[in-house]
Amino acid sequence: MKLRVALAVSGFLFVAGAPLAQEANPLDSIELRVTEEMVNAARAIMESARTGVPQQGDGFFNALLGSDDGTNYVEQMVSYSREGLLSLPLMDEAKRDWGYWPRQRVGLTLGQMSGEQRKMVHDLLNTLLTPVGYLKVVHIMQLEEILHVREDLGLPRGNENYWLIFFGTPSMDKPWGWRFEGHHVSLNISVAPGGGVRVTPTFFGADPAEVPMGALAGFRPHGAVEDLGRELVRALSDAERDIAVLSDEAPMEILATPLNKPRDDWETWRQTLQPEGIAVADLSAEQRHIVQRILDEVVTTYRPEISSAYLRTINIDELSFAWMGSRERRGPHYYRLQGDDFVFEYDNVQNDANHVHTVWRSKSGDFGDDLLLEHYQTSHR
Repeated sequence: MKLRVALAVSGFLFVAGAPLAQEANPLDSIELRVTEEMVNAARAIMESARTGVPQQGDGFFNALLGSDDGTNYVEQMVSYSREGLLSLPLMDEAKRDWGYWPRQRVGLTLGQMSGEQRKMVHDLLNTLLTPVGYLKVVHIMQLEEILHVREDLGLPRGNENYWLIFFGTPSMDKPWGWRFEGHHVSLNISVAPGGGVRVTPTFFGADPAEVPMGALAGFRPHGAVEDLGRELVRALSDAERDIAVLSDEAPMEILATPLNKPRDDWETWRQTLQPEGIAVADLSAEQRHIVQRILDEVVTTYRPEISSAYLRTINIDELSFAWMGSRERRGPHYYRLQGDDFVFEYDNVQNDANHVHTVWRSKSGDFGDDLLLEHYQTSHR
């Protein structure tokens, strides 16, 4: 028996393209406890940043003393303020300037923080993520240490090169947001009064995708989501595979990305990236179960109050599954699950198919766009 095709967007329930009745968006009624914990953790970090001058023993001070003329740098940084680096206005243009490649970013790095502040950042992450999601972030960060040893390209490597930035002021009464980002991790969180939370774009990557040697040989941070995609394409009949497989060549990169694009093109994916491949509604119960497992793997990165709300907005019958590239393990491949609003991409092509990029995006909710629109419509009449 097929489920009714439904999609909740901005407080309305649509069936077969027609609005039936207003219904609360589950994403707008996430338990206030989640928001309270997040606000308290964020405020603690901001409060700790109001010291003004770097102190001996913290990461930033030590980095300065490690330079040839570190003492002069310290003298020049009398007005240095972590608080200033940590906070930008809610609608600052840097909010949409997200990325997953090694580069400099706005915000404060873990390397510029004291040990206590780093602990607070981990506390903040744990208000958001499940233990599995938290370990995924930490594992990806640890891979940077492998790259730091393996490469000499002058790029910011190492697990201290991850940035935290707040947009707006952490509050229970006003919208605000935050981002935790570095190479292969980008968490973009938007929060509104009343419990509304958005978590897209969410990006996770890994290089190497599978550690080839040493004590961690065989370690695969994204092994489950890769294996499930391959399991699904292999479970298709020949006729179904003819529809689902778009090409024997996989793209070098995910498609919903701002990488190497001018700012004016960053959002064109919303119009140009359309569902392709085979409709999940046409699959068998067993195949649909694999789709649901992929969704669970992606969404339950976030704590149950957040992930369960998101899962209630995603009806697998309105999704399509597309595959490109090899269907063999360690061959270059790409797949995408996409509906009218939900998009998940997985790509493993670079470095001889040992370099993973994954992204979860929402056409309506990225960066809290729908959340902010709803807030201003109801609060500024």
